Amino acid sequence: MAYCTIDDLRRILPENVKIGDTNIGTPQPGRTATKRSNITPAEAQKYILYGQQYVDGKLRPMYITPLRRVKTFQTEILSDVAAGTSISITVPDANYFLQGDIVRLQNKSQMEESEVESITDATTVVLTSVSASYTVADESQLSQLRYPEPIPVITARMACSYVLDRLFVAQQSPDVSRYGATQRNLASNEMDDILSGETRLFGQEHSGRRFVRGTLFDAYDSPAEVQKGQEKE
Repeated sequence: MAYCTIDDLRRILPENVKIGDTNIGTPQPGRTATKRSNITPAEAQKYILYGQQYVDGKLRPMYITPLRRVKTFQTEILSDVAAGTSISITVPDANYFLQGDIVRLQNKSQMEESEVESITDATTVVLTSVSASYTVADESQLSQLRYPEPIPVITARMACSYVLDRLFVAQQSPDVSRYGATQRNLASNEMDDILSGETRLFGQEHSGRRFVRGTLFDAYDSPAEVQKGQEKE
């Protein structure tokens, strides 16, 4: 699964850059004008893959990649859950979940993943679909699955920078977008924090000596000489 979603890209891209399947030749009843999409969802997924490759390439000397999603929160369900779509689940506190979150429903004998469709109140989470039934008697649990921070935002910033550079060079004489360069710089600075050990990736397996107990070596070894604060672009 990709480290970020198309919705993450939409939140970072400028408002006039659209991701979708709408083009000039697609009429929409009731609208006098149709806004053309700049890139399709399939193209956006490709740019997310490029951003993910950047992250994996940087982290591979220290962490086993590709990274894995981990449980960041787990809670019991307070009412039985039946199979279907737009299923409401009652939990002690729904404020830990966000719309679009990937979650896991499980009990003693089965489990499945779904997506949070909405949060209706402080104790109710609505899932897009559930394929099996889960009961309170079986000690069913609802877990939140996420990649460690700040991996999703780093991937999204890099993917957005690639999109903007492509669109900008087609319309302007410079070969890069300043906004795209800024996004790369921000992503690179956050990556530097990970490489220097300032930011730890929760739940990931290490592949190097960077995080071995300090008493075992004279100094920490890192394959990257990180100079934080330097101008990237």
